[in-house]
Formats: sequence, structure tokens, C-alpha cells
Amino acid sequence: MENWKAIAFLLAAGQGFILSLSLIVRGARGPKASFFLGLILFVLSQELLNAWGMQVRYHQQAGAFRFWNYQSYLVLPLALWFFARLTTLPDYHFKKKYWLFFLPIAAEIGFRCFWQAYASSLQLKRTSLLDNNFWFLWTEILPIVGMILVLWIYAKKLSRFRIAWQRQLARLKPIQYLRLYGLFGFMILLTVLWFSGVILAWPIFSWVNFLLTVCLFGMGYLGYLNPDFFILPTLQAPKSTEKPEFFQYNDLAELQRLHAAFTTDALHTRSRLTLEDVAAHLNLPARYVSYLVNTHCASNFTSFVNGFRVNEVICKLGDPKEQHKTVLALAFEAGFNSKSTFNQVFRQRTGKSPSQYLPAQK
Repeated sequence: MENWKAIAFLLAAGQGFILSLSLIVRGARGPKASFFLGLILFVLSQELLNAWGMQVRYHQQAGAFRFWNYQSYLVLPLALWFFARLTTLPDYHFKKKYWLFFLPIAAEIGFRCFWQAYASSLQLKRTSLLDNNFWFLWTEILPIVGMILVLWIYAKKLSRFRIAWQRQLARLKPIQYLRLYGLFGFMILLTVLWFSGVILAWPIFSWVNFLLTVCLFGMGYLGYLNPDFFILPTLQAPKSTEKPEFFQYNDLAELQRLHAAFTTDALHTRSRLTLEDVAAHLNLPARYVSYLVNTHCASNFTSFVNGFRVNEVICKLGDPKEQHKTVLALAFEAGFNSKSTFNQVFRQRTGKSPSQYLPAQK
């Protein structure tokens, strides 16, 4: 029975590592939500690999690679926070300065490795860092408190997102509820067990390992079928009737300039185009450009730009001069920066995937 546990832990951890690394690489090039989902799965895979190591007594072997030194629970609340914002706020952008929030994680891992090397060089009897009250609060209690706060905020954001989603679809299907609440429910259950084991000292870590094994297998299956399963769709922003305090501008004239910037200047072909880029091109305040898009186009900025990109791809698909190019090459030329984002937006706009759309056109 113990051997089967070890095998199950190792297989689930391996699948989790493969899926998490693929999401991290994909998120580094495209949607950042995939990157932070990959970080979450990476930490959970590390935890399950650690359970395997304890099951087979790998930690006690001479010369064992101390992979557990590179694990930090502080990653979980931070990664979940950014994942929640990126999936529920369509115009939210992750800025480079936000990486500073991850410095305590680097400090934790760096000190743990230093302590290991220092103790080994002096042949000291290694005492657990968890015996230090400050270290225990920093690496065990703080992540749990952070998860509780993030999950509370995440719950409110999901509730607002569900209401907005239902306004557009009238009724959500069970699979859409799973996309909406699946990861959230898993993290809630994991945090409850985590709290019970660390704070209440209940013997529940076998249940944690069981939960991680089942969920990593399940999420791995979903991830291979659809890597964007837990990435929520981009919703159209409600039409705003409140005009910002820019009375000196003529809406109709500026709206024509805005459309010309895309139809004539082809701004949408710039990868990672931002609202600030468009505002600078038009020499207009970014808030006023957002008002034009929301009010006169009944859309948010991301959907507005992607509409031009999809239209350009469709036009080129019917152009004999472009037949030598792949659909993905046309998508990148139109400004998309990842295949998954293009496929998702194309399906939302046309009701078909690119592979289904081509035969229908022919």
C-alpha cells in the first residue's frame, strides 16, 4: 500500500511539473494569467514531490538533492492574487515593478540554502528552521493568512464576474460554473486543510496529499485538453453614459481619428498594444480614449483592439496573395502574441475556431 502511495505521488507530481512549466513558458510569452496559474501548480507539485520523498525516505539518503529547499508557500497567495486580477479585470496589466512583491520569496529560499550550506561546511547538527518563531511565522503562518485574505477578495470578484457573465449569456452551463469556481473551490478546500494541519495541529496531511494527487491528475487532464480552461472569457464592459471632464474634445471627430488609427495606421498590429500607446498616438488623455471605446463602441479596450485583429486575419484569409502563410502567421502579423489568445478571441468573434472557419469559407 505504501509503495502505491509513493508511485501515485510521484506520477501526480511529475504531471503537475509538466503542466506547470508549460503554463509558465506560455504565460511568459502571452497571457500572464497562465504564468501565475503555472506558479500555483508548480508549488503544489513540489509539495507532492516532498510527500513522495518522505514516503520513500529520500530525505535521509546521503547525497540526496535537497529540492525542498527551493519551495516557498509564500508563492501561493501572491500568484493567486495576480491570477484573480488578471482573469476578472479585463483591462488589468501586470507591471514589471510588481515583481518586487516576490523578493521575500527569493530571500526565504536564499537563506534556507545558505543555512544548509553553512551547517554542512561546519558539520553542525542541523536544527530545523521552523523551530525559530520568526521563521515559522514568516514561512508557515503568513502564507495561510495571505491565502485567507486573497480568497475572500477573490470570492467577491468572482461574484461580480458571474453577474456580468450571466447578463451576457442569460444562463451559465455547468461547465462554465466549473471554469468560474473550480480553481477557487480547490484552493478553499486546500487552505482549510492547510489551516487545520498547521494552526490546529490536526493529523490531516494524508488528506492534503490525497487532494493534491486527485487535483493534479484532474487539472492535468483539463490542461492538456484546454490550457485556457480556467482563464475566464473577456466580457464586454457596460456602456458608460458618464463623460469624463474633457469638454474641449469633439466626440465624433475624435472617434473618427480613433478608428483611423486602426484602419489606416494599423495600430492593432503592434504586439502588446496598451491604452496608453493609443492615447499617445492620438495625443489624447488615456481616460478619454477609454470613454470613447466604452461609450461609443460598447466595448472594452481589449475587445475593441482584438476586433480589428480578427477582421484583419479574416480579410487576409480571403486574399490570394496571403495563401502561402499559415493562419498562425497571419494572427501574429495582426498583433496577437499567442496562439491560445487568438483561438479564443476568434471563436468569440465568429462562433467558430480557425480550423472550422476555413472549410466553411471555402
